[in-house]
Amino acid sequence: MRICFSMDPREDIPAGGGAKFALGFKKFLIEKGHQVENKSDVNDPPDLYFIFDPRFLNYSRNWLTIEHVRYLQEVLRSEVPIIHRLNDIGAPKERPPSYVFQMKELANRATAAVYISDYVKEYYEDGVDTPSCVIHNGVDKDLFTFRDYEFDKITLVSHHWSNNHLKGWDIYKQIDDWLDDREDIEFMFIGNVAKGIPLKNIKVYRPTHGAEMVNLLKKANIYVTASRHEPCGMHHIEGIACGLPILYHTDGGGLVQAASQYGLGFSDFSQFKEKLNEMCSRHMEFYDKIVSEFDYYQDKVFEKYYELIKELT
Repeated sequence: MRICFSMDPREDIPAGGGAKFALGFKKFLIEKGHQVENKSDVNDPPDLYFIFDPRFLNYSRNWLTIEHVRYLQEVLRSEVPIIHRLNDIGAPKERPPSYVFQMKELANRATAAVYISDYVKEYYEDGVDTPSCVIHNGVDKDLFTFRDYEFDKITLVSHHWSNNHLKGWDIYKQIDDWLDDREDIEFMFIGNVAKGIPLKNIKVYRPTHGAEMVNLLKKANIYVTASRHEPCGMHHIEGIACGLPILYHTDGGGLVQAASQYGLGFSDFSQFKEKLNEMCSRHMEFYDKIVSEFDYYQDKVFEKYYELIKELT
């Protein structure tokens, strides 16, 4: 089977959740004996189009846009099935109004729409009539493995590829200031810091990926995310998959579903401090729950997408 991906991200640099999914699913399909293409020849169409975003995106190399789909269907009268994976939202994130319109149009032109969380489905479903389902994100179980249990000095960690302020920088800045008087707590941040946020206590590591990132995550013993309005997110799942109980913002959008199973939620900086104290007394409880129950792995995620592809072709 020939499957055309709209996104062709690089493998050698850190990237966001959509790019990670594209790389992992491409590998999965190739191992199944299928051909993944990153071009569209009108004279030799693929068996299926798998589209990630309606826009041209340079950083993730998303090239097959809503304009291409309109041309395929309206001019060429293409009947090749399309799966549209809806993995982001518009407002309150910094997106133009046209983004939401294009996402809905692309979903309605698709043969099947896949939402990456119930949160994203609720965001779009009033304007989308295409048959749809929800398939959550997952991590590579061979890469993300549980750290051995240890809880001595409190070591917090968070990581984000995006430097958007909605990733939680108002809370992280308050934590950074608070750490002036808390030498018993360390905070590591891996990734890109939001512009205009000076840090003095949080130790910042450059964006990284793969084994290097996993090794850094495992140096901590509690994961923290103050991110809001996440479509689903990968960062929190990656942290939990390393055996880290999680403190998460209750306005986190799609990330709350997974995070709430393995940690405690907070709504502001004051409550963060309260929940951190509670986590210190319940840390082993959540660690044991992660080790015995965590199951957000990408092999199962990919199998669900694969079954959908087979249904449509």
